[in-house]
Amino acid sequence: MLVAGCFSRRSSIRLVGIPAPAPRLRGRETEVAVLGEALDRVASGSQAIVLVEGEAGIGKSRLLDQALADAAARGMQIAAGRAEEMERARPFGLLAGAFGCVSASADPQRVGIAGLLSAGGAIPVTVTSDPGLQFRVIDAFGDLAEGLALSGPVVIGVDDLQWADPSSLVALAAMGRRLADLPVGIIGCLRPAPRTAELDGAVRALETAGARHLALPPLSTEAVTDLVSETVAAMPGPGLMAEISGAAGNPLFVTELLAALAQEGAIQVEGGQADVAEPMLPPTLRLTILRRLSFLPDDAVQLLGVASVLGSAFSLTDLALISGRPVAGLATALADAIRARVVEDDGVQLRFRHDLIHDSIYQDLPASVRRGLHREAAVRLAHSGGQVLRVAEHFARGATESDREAITWLTKAAREAAPRSPAVAASLLERAISLGGPEGPDHGLLSAERAGYLMLSGRIADAEAACRALLDGRPDPAAEVAARMCLGRALLAQGREREGLSEMERLAAAPGPGDAVHDAARASASFARLSLGDLDGAESAARQVISTASPAGAPLLASLAMTSLALVRQSRAQLDDALQIADDAARLTDQSPDRQGSWYVHIARANILVALDRLADARAALRASQQTYEELGIRWPLPSVGMSLGLERFMAGEWDDALAELESSLDLAAETGETYSVPYAHSLISLISFHRNELDRAAASAEAAFDEFAGRGAQYRTSWAARPRALVLAAGGQREQALQTMIAAWHECSRLGIAVEHPALGADMVRLAMAEGDVGLARQAASAVADIASRNNVGWLRGAALHCQGLAQDDAGLLEAAVDVFARGTRPLDLALASEDAATALIKHGDPGSARRPLGQAISIYERLGASRDLARAEALLRQAGIRRGVRGARNRPGFGWDSLTPTELTVAGLVAGGLSNPQIGERLFISRRTVQAHLAHVFAKLGISSRTQLAAEVARRRQDTTAPGDG
Repeated sequence: MLVAGCFSRRSSIRLVGIPAPAPRLRGRETEVAVLGEALDRVASGSQAIVLVEGEAGIGKSRLLDQALADAAARGMQIAAGRAEEMERARPFGLLAGAFGCVSASADPQRVGIAGLLSAGGAIPVTVTSDPGLQFRVIDAFGDLAEGLALSGPVVIGVDDLQWADPSSLVALAAMGRRLADLPVGIIGCLRPAPRTAELDGAVRALETAGARHLALPPLSTEAVTDLVSETVAAMPGPGLMAEISGAAGNPLFVTELLAALAQEGAIQVEGGQADVAEPMLPPTLRLTILRRLSFLPDDAVQLLGVASVLGSAFSLTDLALISGRPVAGLATALADAIRARVVEDDGVQLRFRHDLIHDSIYQDLPASVRRGLHREAAVRLAHSGGQVLRVAEHFARGATESDREAITWLTKAAREAAPRSPAVAASLLERAISLGGPEGPDHGLLSAERAGYLMLSGRIADAEAACRALLDGRPDPAAEVAARMCLGRALLAQGREREGLSEMERLAAAPGPGDAVHDAARASASFARLSLGDLDGAESAARQVISTASPAGAPLLASLAMTSLALVRQSRAQLDDALQIADDAARLTDQSPDRQGSWYVHIARANILVALDRLADARAALRASQQTYEELGIRWPLPSVGMSLGLERFMAGEWDDALAELESSLDLAAETGETYSVPYAHSLISLISFHRNELDRAAASAEAAFDEFAGRGAQYRTSWAARPRALVLAAGGQREQALQTMIAAWHECSRLGIAVEHPALGADMVRLAMAEGDVGLARQAASAVADIASRNNVGWLRGAALHCQGLAQDDAGLLEAAVDVFARGTRPLDLALASEDAATALIKHGDPGSARRPLGQAISIYERLGASRDLARAEALLRQAGIRRGVRGARNRPGFGWDSLTPTELTVAGLVAGGLSNPQIGERLFISRRTVQAHLAHVFAKLGISSRTQLAAEVARRRQDTTAPGDG
């Protein structure tokens, strides 16, 4: 029991606690200065992040408290919270406490977050499961912090991050990225251990966002001497300093040692010097704390032991519940502990003054006593209607093997936590599984369910390992089906399509699991085959699902299969058929409950619309889908939406908007772990960078796309990466390698039957072949593009066919016809390139006068696109032909300064100056808040600034200059 047998009781010594006013910070001048500089940055309108790390008792909390007091004195808004070890299973508990998100709040926004946090219920582990509620809450906290920061500087102070729940850590990391341009300070304190994967991830993310990492060393001998002198109000003598040396520069240990010496009456002050006669204290902080507690009444000591089971903070109501004593009696019994500052009243509950005091008391309880108290707490809290997660936490600590009641509560808590924190759900189920043992009746199904939660929390490799371990143990049929489905999903998510396909086809062929499982496996298998370039296999699997899955009873599976079939038709350049199938699938999902599967269908349908040159329709569909996904908290399709929007904006010639969408897509892909869209986004960024003569970025993005495709083992539409790589090679004088790169991509598309890629590759393929003197190859390519155009009534395809034929035959007339077709379409780059090629042919054939118009058109478009590489080439051609350009329009937009901002960036800047938040700007412009953030990053880079405050000042100055009276 607590302190039993450790020390004798000395009732003649009067109980003396540490003096109420805490000694001022000593030896932390450097750290205080760093935190002060961080607050200065926040006051000036910029973000500042500081992570303070050190052992328990080293002074992290004191530094945080002082920094928050300094921030409050400056008039800054404060959101302060502290993580609790006993609340690690409470999703968003740390941030909810810091921001006061409770149902009783007077702020509707905080009440709304509290409502999201109270939403319970399980989520199904299926191929489309998504921790949507978690991401909705993350975004809600981001919106709250952003709104506060727009009204004035905010400092978020969070202590004991080593105990923080996973969802709070994810949200805190997201805030570091999202609030980069706002007057927000984030100060986090943590110990070196324990360290979870979630904590390490949050620390890395915050450091990427610019966090300063402070590691607190022990206090210097001089600082310790000053601390002792201030505490005892006298200069310490050699004996006292020898006693204190055992504290190893830990300020908490120093003050506890001094308090223990004071209790013993051992400190003597003579002639202004404080000293001790002889060494007498135990060598560790824990024993020192226990020795001090031995002077409390026995009843208080016993109650503190029971209270320690409730955690570092506890309510008298809970203590009364598990101790079986009335609240009034507890208050009396704990009075001495409060006076001795062992526990403190924080206004809501009682709290041990320091975690180390709590830990010392808790660890002094025998393990069997601790376990028994936790289980008693679990039972009594359960019977009194306690929160499921709190009950489960005590069961997790107090249960023994095969405790069915504990397993039931842990499972219930996991399913309640899953929508908000699948990581917490996986941890709770892990404990339930360990209690039940490998022979437990629910072992297989719970293990498969846990693997699903690991998938949703981003631990895909762990999910794979869990599934394989379960399957190696010969589980019951239901568990095997769930595990194999999860394993297939995990393999596909890691880009291991062949392995994932194998698992899905094994499941589809297995007897017994039922038609729904077979169809779900075949639907996934269809997409896997599509990624591998097996169009016939993808179509066959999709048709099997369509023939058996009822649209009314299984709209998700039917729509998935129809979407895969539509993508097969698109790949074969059967665009009208592809759109009709996608339209039918979209109607099916839109009419189904919860619009299941809509995220697959609408993205695919929009890409088909782009191929049909219906860019406005594609954009509208993507924006609507984006809004739906964000409202539902379904994040994982959003990178693909952003990539598709980037493609549409690239085709439409709005390249700055395209880059914002693509960069936002890549950022979100990194957040969610989604990889499908990544190589396509890199490919488009590479193309834009190439045309803008940013060859280093073009090369890096093209290689990133190639690496991503290669890592996934995918073969579907890998030509996206080949085209920009070939262009970069040609720009570097490696024309033969460039042509071979294009030939390899062309032949792979032909081998797989992915005909839709030929028109996109065609003009560059023909141009490179002609440059290398391979006229036959050029004409073969042109013929293939013409064949595709003849089978689709699409303007840009006809233009591409004429363009390729004109280049291959060196026919200015065909090239001029291509220009006329492209001029009636929506793709300015295609129009400009065809115009330049027509002008080149006309000049070559002795008709420079006729070349003036198409060349001028090309130059005008290149200027608007910012395609400086193409512009330089076209202007050189102009000079070479001796053609005078005539009256110039606006020059090419500069790269830096106010005049470099695009129309969208100017609009965003004005709305920022008007005090609107990113979500509000997104609503105005019908774009996502992440795209707004990408636009702002471009604005800041072009103007050489780093905060909204600076941007607002620049906008105000420019408006003032515009409206100022003229000189005359």
